[in-house]
This record gives sequence, C-alpha cells and structure tokens, in this order.
Amino acid sequence: MAVESCAAKAPAYVVSVVSGSGGAGKSAVAVLSACLAAARGLRVLLVDGDLQFGDAADLLGASDAPTVDEVLADPRRLDTLVGEGVPALVAAPRRPERAEELAGQLPCLMEAASTRFDVVFVNTGSSWSEAQAVVIERSARTLFLVDQRASSVRACRHALELCERCGIATGSFLFLLNRCAKGAPLTALDVSCALQGAPVTELRDGGTAVEELLGSGMAAALAAERNELCASLSSVLDGLLPDGEAGGGLRGRKGRRVAPPASESAASDAPDRRRGRTRSGRKSGLWGRRPKASVAIESGAER
Repeated sequence: MAVESCAAKAPAYVVSVVSGSGGAGKSAVAVLSACLAAARGLRVLLVDGDLQFGDAADLLGASDAPTVDEVLADPRRLDTLVGEGVPALVAAPRRPERAEELAGQLPCLMEAASTRFDVVFVNTGSSWSEAQAVVIERSARTLFLVDQRASSVRACRHALELCERCGIATGSFLFLLNRCAKGAPLTALDVSCALQGAPVTELRDGGTAVEELLGSGMAAALAAERNELCASLSSVLDGLLPDGEAGGGLRGRKGRRVAPPASESAASDAPDRRRGRTRSGRKSGLWGRRPKASVAIESGAER
C-alpha cells in the first residue's frame, strides 16, 4: 500500500490518542473509547499504533486480532473485522523491531479503513516522531492525555513546543487530565494554567476495577460497567463522535455531525488543522521542515 496512492482519498474520521510521555493512560483510554463508541452503534476500528509495546489486544482479550503488518500486506482483511456492538482491532506487530519500518505506513491503514468504519481510534506510542506527526495531522481530533504527575504536565508542554517549532497545528487537540479523584495532586484548572489557559477536561479515577478488568482482557465489560472513568470518558465522547452533540460542528461521514474542536469555538483565528497540506491533501513537510508557527493554545470558557 503506497503512501502516494492514499493521499487523494477522503480521510477517515480519525481520533488519535497521544501523550507527552508514557504512563498517562493512552492505551486504556483508546481501548475504552473504542468500546464505548461501538456500544453506540458505530462501526469502530481501533488501531494499536504503539508499534513496539502496544497491548490493546491484551486489554480487549483479542489475541487473534490481525496485526498492523498483516493488514498492510492485505487490506481486505479489514472487511472481515466489521462487527456490531464491539470494536474491531488491528493489533501492534508481534515483532517490535519492525516498528520503524511500519510507522510511515499507518496513514495508509487509516485511509483503507475510511470506507469500512465510521470511527477509527489510533493509539500511539510515547515517542514523538515524524510518523506520529502524520497520524496527528490525519486525525479529526486528538485526545492529549496528561496524568497526575508534574513530569507529565512538563512533557505535554514540551510536546506542544515541538509542534510550534515544526508548524504542526494543534487546534484539534482536546486535553484530558487522567486519574482525577478527591485529593488528587492536580485539577483541570492547574493543568489549564500550565498550558496557558487551554481548556482541560477531567477523567475520573475508575478505581481498582480498571486495572483488574483491563488486566484480564475485559475492556468491553469495564465499558459496560460505567464506572467513574467510563462515565467521564463517555461524556467526552458525547461531543466528539459523529453521533454526538452537533452545535454548529463539522459534517462527518454519512451526514452525521461532529462537534468542532475547542479552538474553533473559542477563537475565530485558530489555525487550520490541515495547514501544511497541498490541495491534493499531500503534506508539504513535517518535523524540522516547516516554518515556525504558533501553537493553538486558547483561553476561554469550558466546553
């Protein structure tokens, strides 16, 4: 599947999940988001783009799921994955040494899924690279996870500074503070201040059930349980998914409406998410090859 052949196709509605450093909860949020979206009747695909240490297959209890390299070799395998009420999964490759080879082909997998699924969630690794930049720019929205560690907040700021230096627009970023509970070190207001007023949404701590059920490969059961983590994540998805609240949002696939990025409602001069592309959709440059541009950090009311 050549990258050149994918560029002209209409992109899938993609939600990527990133963080500035490891341990913020990307895999759990990506897997649970896919389960919650599938429960709403959407055709959902989860791509485990953590190509070295992705464990989405373990969290979903789907040890027989095809891997990224297998689907890239035969995209028709996607046709067999579409199910009702459960997310389909393309797992991380079984050989971590192939990560660098496969990273640049992830956008092609996303494009191949565009005619088969309503929503594609892409989990990512903790390393920020050119391949990750492509995934972010091909995404309709990006969930940026921050946890209760001060180092996680600093890593988030470093990642945003990297985006600024390289001209990667961040208007589609939705910042989520994970593991919020009474007495937690950080609140959404603390992180918002550290990010110069960017809106931040709290994800509640789901307690021991999260670790127990995910560790047992029972992510779907955890999503159905609707504990505090799943309930708060479901509220985030209400305004994010194609069947979510519309409020003047963008038009999604099949005529569905999707909520606009926070930057679109908070500031009229927010940069275009697709900046840096040619009219055909191809990218004009990535890390280190674009003129410096401002990071889209806005102050304003909560969503």
